[in-house]
Amino acid sequence: MLALVLALALAPEWAREVEALRPADTSAAERAVLDALESRARETLAALRHPQTRAETEAARPRLRRQLEEALGYRRLPRSTARPRVTGTLRRPGYRIEKIVFESLPGVEVPAHLYVPDGLTGRAPAILFYNGHWWNDSKTKPDFQSFCITMARLGFVVFSFDPFGQGERGVSSRDHRRVESLLVGVAQQGFAELESQCALDYLLSRKEVDVARVGMTGASGGGYNTWITATLDDRIKVAVPVVGTSDFYRQIQHARTVDWYRAGEHCHFIPGLLRFADNHEFTAMVAPRPLLIINAATDAGFPIGTVAGYGKSLYATYGAGERFACFEDTATGHGYQQAKREAAYGWFLKWLAGRGDGRPYAEPPHETLPFDSPELRCLEDGQKRPAGPGMIAAVKRMAAGIQPRGGFRGEQQVKQIAPTAARVQRLEIPAGDGVTLPAFLVRAERERGLLIAVDDRGKEALATDEFVLKAWREGWSVAGVDVRGIGELTTSKMGWVSAVSLLAGENFVERQARDLLLAAGNTPLALYARGDNAALAAAYAVGGFGRRLCWYVLRNGFTSFRDFLERPESLPRSYVLFNEDKNSERMTAYDREIPFRYFVFDGLRRFDIPQLLARSAARGYIVEPADGDWKPASRSNWKEVDTSCGR
Repeated sequence: MLALVLALALAPEWAREVEALRPADTSAAERAVLDALESRARETLAALRHPQTRAETEAARPRLRRQLEEALGYRRLPRSTARPRVTGTLRRPGYRIEKIVFESLPGVEVPAHLYVPDGLTGRAPAILFYNGHWWNDSKTKPDFQSFCITMARLGFVVFSFDPFGQGERGVSSRDHRRVESLLVGVAQQGFAELESQCALDYLLSRKEVDVARVGMTGASGGGYNTWITATLDDRIKVAVPVVGTSDFYRQIQHARTVDWYRAGEHCHFIPGLLRFADNHEFTAMVAPRPLLIINAATDAGFPIGTVAGYGKSLYATYGAGERFACFEDTATGHGYQQAKREAAYGWFLKWLAGRGDGRPYAEPPHETLPFDSPELRCLEDGQKRPAGPGMIAAVKRMAAGIQPRGGFRGEQQVKQIAPTAARVQRLEIPAGDGVTLPAFLVRAERERGLLIAVDDRGKEALATDEFVLKAWREGWSVAGVDVRGIGELTTSKMGWVSAVSLLAGENFVERQARDLLLAAGNTPLALYARGDNAALAAAYAVGGFGRRLCWYVLRNGFTSFRDFLERPESLPRSYVLFNEDKNSERMTAYDREIPFRYFVFDGLRRFDIPQLLARSAARGYIVEPADGDWKPASRSNWKEVDTSCGR
């Protein structure tokens, strides 16, 4: 506060007027930003035409699978060729647990348990179990042990492994949001799918397994991964997703209320998914294989909506109505509790073993081990292995050979502000989607042109910014603008905003750039952006102003998307974030990670910041840029900027 008072004292008199223009309550402005994005997501999903018949489904499946594979990007990842190893065997009543370690990415070890029934005389049906997001226990969670034990005693081989960031890999929960991979065209769920494919390959390689009778299940993120793998791979003959099914728009509505849990886990955020699929399309891609959806009546995070009704109708067109069912647990919530397990047992028994009628099968008594029992560990030294180093190493190897295909082709929409004769005034610029951009305009005495300015600290900070004052004194009128996400349009739901933008195939920073373009006037223009967000948005915008833009200054921003990969101090810290004693802190960005919204899917192949800037013929200045560790990358000074309009 003292710094602001001193700055205002040294600034011209209009600085106080600008400060006074800001309304006390900006909650309506925040709602407008969120409503606009939610509306676009709703309209995108409403435009989908779900396959309604067998013929439509068969025709749509190849396209849908291709689009999903491209959005996941998992086929781009380098796959390890290392041979899996058995590190021990644990004998239990009626079955044994073989401790397996396989690699997914080169050097990335995945601990797993293979449950094998005693007394097999031939090849048995098998289940791939994908553990959802349970951090400390994962594959050893008692509920999951119960499922695997019971299925093994019923004659099934079951393969259960620790996803990245969990169980014996539970060193850093940050491994569930390796947003760096977006730059090379790989979604977080792409890592999950690669590991599922590796696990499935291993399971099918076992002599005990009948490859024609393989099912898959898992809860929460494991239920969602069951959907993804079953849609893409016909080797999964029966699918039972548990508390991982949702009507996507209803899920988005709920997730808004909780900021999508601060977007701490990114496995659900598949780039552009809403443009081609809802959970209905997942259902169509699985049909007509046996499918049991298990949900919980009280599970607000996974509202099933119309998915169950759609599945029932679609399967009927195949003449396979008995192959689709939905079980709702009304007693327990999110998880894989006994009632849910019993529903799964009955379904797998009918469709993979030819036993029973598919209704729930009562779980026999059994004993599980404590989740942290030493005898359940697979890694020989008993130490946890972080997946992060291998994940980032794979991304860097992929990035090394990529060159942008071409420049950014964003919308070049330039409108004009409509000032009055007042020297200092507040402007409200309609963005066309229900959002109004707040701005101020301060006229210079001998006007040379209009300086459009944006600042991460909010437009009021521009009134005391040294460079803005320099430009104003040199004849530039100043339009200070808050684009969505900044200043009056700041939102506390940026995790949700970033996630929904990615799902809808949008680039949030590009949308901020469109906001900037709306502030142009019919005079010579200049552009000033201060802060890493503002500078990145301005980089997108410079080409849209056309030849009227004389010069621009980007201050305190990044100079390349590759800065997000070169973080020698921050990335190593991110590999060891997990604190078992403070599980609630697992979402905290201890490593000062780059904001999720800055990452462009397949960005390094599409364009980089230099390509964005090359779209403009204006004179440009990069001032006091930051490197990937948020440190000054150079000592360039704003005082050296030439504010004349010559090129």
